[in-house]
Amino acid sequence: MRRWFVLLLLCVFVFPVVAQDDDNENPIPDAMPMVDEGDADIINILLMGSATNNGEYNPGLTDVLMLVSVNRDTERVAVLSIPRDYYAYIPNFNMRKINQAYFYAEMNDLDGIDVMRQTIEYNFGIEIDYYARVDFNSFGAVIDSVGGIDVAVDCAIEDWMLISPELDKQDADNWEMHTLWAGMNQLDGATALWYVRSRRTSSDLDRGRRQQDVLRALWRQIRNEGLLENFSDLWQQFNEIVETDIPLSEAVSFLPMMANLEPASVEFYAMERNTHMVSGYTPEEGRFVWYPQREAMIDLMQQFVNSSGTRRLTSSLPTVAVYNGSGIDGMAFVAAQRLEREGFRTTVMFDYTQPRNYNHVIDHTGLERRNPVGVIQDVLSITDEGVGIEPDPNRDFDYVVYVGNEYQYFACTYPVDQPVYAPDEESETASSD
Repeated sequence: MRRWFVLLLLCVFVFPVVAQDDDNENPIPDAMPMVDEGDADIINILLMGSATNNGEYNPGLTDVLMLVSVNRDTERVAVLSIPRDYYAYIPNFNMRKINQAYFYAEMNDLDGIDVMRQTIEYNFGIEIDYYARVDFNSFGAVIDSVGGIDVAVDCAIEDWMLISPELDKQDADNWEMHTLWAGMNQLDGATALWYVRSRRTSSDLDRGRRQQDVLRALWRQIRNEGLLENFSDLWQQFNEIVETDIPLSEAVSFLPMMANLEPASVEFYAMERNTHMVSGYTPEEGRFVWYPQREAMIDLMQQFVNSSGTRRLTSSLPTVAVYNGSGIDGMAFVAAQRLEREGFRTTVMFDYTQPRNYNHVIDHTGLERRNPVGVIQDVLSITDEGVGIEPDPNRDFDYVVYVGNEYQYFACTYPVDQPVYAPDEESETASSD
């Protein structure tokens, strides 16, 4: 009798508690509210990059995920990176890392693109109009097809790299440690892929920043080479490398806006740690993930898609002239593109300037309120003593920046472990941009 009584207690008090814990181990959050686009003509595009090493037998984890929102009324373009470890509800597959959505769908005879659309809508409140997907082998081909890209590296990256792309990845002897130092670097497809995937000295969040920088560099190369003038050829070549459902007619409709779109006009967004998401581990497997912070994400998505307060028109962008007084090739471009990311329209000047040790900025605006000179100070590590105030109503540029030699050591303002700098003979030879 006592034995039956004990079993009854277990059934009434213990088993329900265990079942409740199982149900709550992986709770599915409510769907995010849809972003209010109003009456604006907004097109949202999902960009995906995946590693597919085994062809049709491996649809690949989409380790690169970006949202591009285009407002055709205001010609506003915004880009948001989604971390691959973002913990999301994936229809049919419960809670998982978001980079697994396409993979699990394809491996279970479902349409991976359709599941990705549903996943984005449920977790971010955005309806995807079009997508573009590239595997990492094709990514290199895209970069090579435009003749490579020039990337201004502010945070040096060090990681293992294949000595040559065609070598066997499984052979350890085919790898060598490669370092990309701060400065202007020309990257071919293989090196660009290495740059956007490296995590040895940084993080997945920083990798998202580098992916955005490569996207900007690609756009800059397309514009500089005049490739939009032969758009039909460019589009045909693009479709041979990239999988997309964007029709040619829709792509052509973007041409007038694209022709005038400067890299500095594009707004780049990122999910910030401890604001939009917090780190944690999955309850079942203990895998690292980013847990979204719902209210902060709602605000971020609204700002990303339909923010009137951050509209960037070329005519309203503050202008900056950048001179290289560092004695190191390319450092003016590093400073210029770092400012460009913050919404400054920059011009690298090739005139000789006096060598200097530290960065210096001259403010010609005369602004007392809402003066973005503080942003310049923050991103270029300029002290208050390094700011000169010289109001000039007839100015050619709002600000003039002089890059100093010490900038090579302070260019990185992101959480990246910098390799030990070992200057070679070329870097010791003074030169200017």
